[in-house]
Order: sequence, then C-alpha cells, then structure tokens
Amino acid sequence: MPHRTSLITGGASGIGRATALRLAAAGDTIIVADLNADGGTETVRRIEAAGGTARFEHLDVADETSVTALTTKAGPIRNLINCAGILQNANRVEDMDLAEHDRVWAVNYRGTYLCCRAWGGIIAEAGGGSIVNIGSIAGKRMFPVPAYSPSKMAIHGLTEELAADLGPRGVRVNAVAPGFVLTEALQARIDAGERDTSIMESQTPLGRLMRPEDIAEGVHFLCSDAAAMITGIVLPIDGGWLAGVTYYSYAGLKKN
Repeated sequence: MPHRTSLITGGASGIGRATALRLAAAGDTIIVADLNADGGTETVRRIEAAGGTARFEHLDVADETSVTALTTKAGPIRNLINCAGILQNANRVEDMDLAEHDRVWAVNYRGTYLCCRAWGGIIAEAGGGSIVNIGSIAGKRMFPVPAYSPSKMAIHGLTEELAADLGPRGVRVNAVAPGFVLTEALQARIDAGERDTSIMESQTPLGRLMRPEDIAEGVHFLCSDAAAMITGIVLPIDGGWLAGVTYYSYAGLKKN
C-alpha cells in the first residue's frame, strides 16, 4: 500500500483514537484533529511510541472557519475519517432542550458535512482515496434521542449522496454504524446510571458491547485496497444488535 496521510476528526478519544492507532499501524501518517488538545496529544504519543508518525491539529468541526483553516495546514490527504461527535441521553421531543438539540446537529451532522465538503476535492486532487463517516445503529432504528438518531440518519443519507457525487473523481465514501461502543463517553454515562449495560448486552447476539478497536477495524477495511469497489454503504458493526433487537422481542420466544 502506498504511503498515505489520513486525517481523523475526534481523534482524541474513543473510536477516533482507536482508528488513528489502527491506521498508523497500517503505515499511514496520521493527523489527529480535535478540540481536546490533551487527548489528541496523547493519541499522537501512543502512535509515536509504536513507531508511527502523527501530529495533532486543533479542529472544531462545528466551526466552518476552523475547518477551512485546517485544510491549508493539513495539506494533501488520502483518507478522511469523521469521528467527531457527541452523545445524547434519552428524552422526549417536547422535553428536548433546543440548545442541546442544535449542538448535537452542529457537531454530528453539520460537522461531518463541513469536513466532507472541505476535503472531498482535496482527496480527489491527491489521487483519490476514502472518506468514512461514523453513523450509528441509532440511524438504522429510531431511539428516544430526538437529535442524535435523526443526525445519524442524515449522515447515512449524506454518505450515499457523496458516494455518487465524488465517485467519478476517485473518492470512495462509506460509513460504519456502530452498536453500543464502550468509549469514555459511554462509560461516563454508565457510571452516572444513565445507561443499563445488561439491556444493551441482552439485545446483542454476540453478548457484549463493542470496543473502539472493533469499529476501527471496519474503518481500516473500508479505507484499504480490499474495499476498492465498495462505496456508498453503511456497514453495521454492532455484534448483531440490528438482527437481535427484533428477533428477541418476538412474542413467545425464549432466548437461549
């Protein structure tokens, strides 16, 4: 595989950090882009300790000026992985704080859109490559999170649209749809009593929460030459949750 530079938004923690480490292990030069300088610097340290090459760049994906500024600093890249995103606790539409709603959309959807728009042409001019967006099973099945779920549905749709738009220029655009991933952000909600892991695990045929590394492996595949003819898909990495959540709810079925 030829030398590539890959830019990972949200690379300071969670799926973003795991993806940065995985692509670095494959030989990519990594740009870790995030608001969290301490976390981003730690990701870079881990990559360098393993013999890889990386640097940290400040990025606020919700700020168009910040995104535009980084396109100049980053230079040509071959892969863009849009991991920056925020979670939301369960709520009803009528009770949802509008400021929180708008922040979720600003980061999750608009941030992904701004980065794809900014770097799609750059990747094409560099000779082609890949964009991988982070969707969610919450974009496949509606959850009681009235900003987060629709934002992920929109990312899935954007992925298909961009695949058709950028494909003729040599840019593949895909997404992964993680299940329940034990990131730092999710662990904080578990510790606060805002998530029940027993429910998550009981609905998942493989019986455990995903690790960030599980998602990173899927991203690595979609960026690799093995996926050279794959574009416009949303790949679930959910331990079978999409199948299990309806299967196990069927009246009269006893789970093994």
